[in-house]
Amino acid sequence: MEKTINGHTKEEAIALAFKLGFESEKNRTSCSQSSFHAITTVLGYRNPIIFKALSPLQGGGADSSLNSCGAFCGPLVVFGMFFGRDYSLWEKRGTDLKASILGEKLLKKFHETYGSAICKDIQSHCLGFKTQFIKDGKLDKEALKKFELNGGHEIVAPTIVGRGAAWAVEILWDELPKDQDIDLTDIPSMGEAEKMLTDKIKNL
Repeated sequence: MEKTINGHTKEEAIALAFKLGFESEKNRTSCSQSSFHAITTVLGYRNPIIFKALSPLQGGGADSSLNSCGAFCGPLVVFGMFFGRDYSLWEKRGTDLKASILGEKLLKKFHETYGSAICKDIQSHCLGFKTQFIKDGKLDKEALKKFELNGGHEIVAPTIVGRGAAWAVEILWDELPKDQDIDLTDIPSMGEAEKMLTDKIKNL
């Protein structure tokens, strides 16, 4: 029997991560939050505090397009959530590079596909221009309009987010525990169990 995580086979999990990432970015935006949401929903590890903290990492960090793509940052945070260095090891000055090693695998996929994991570079690759959404402390409505008119939130960013989420699930698959295979053959149905309990109570 093929192993599963959260009820999904590897193929199902990868496909679902792409779809959730695409849908989330298209309809609610934020590449960093959408990628994190897709991965953790598929794997069954949603975390609202980390999700909230990812908000300013969208749009290349502070919506500037100058730093790492949010669709790269979201998965990195998931890697860290599972395999990052904890406080105890940090206090001992110990090291644990597992999350970064997984991150390098994702970085290679971004470079192979877009030539970079930097937001502005990916935008230039897919759109032919880059977008800085926040300028002088406020939303640049003209920049956003240009981004939208060129399919930024219709197909470009959703595909990038979906790919990032799918790649992350693929990378994580062999690193995470799988659902347990439990033999339920001798376990009664709810109706059968209720009848047995009712009969037992009657015989008290």
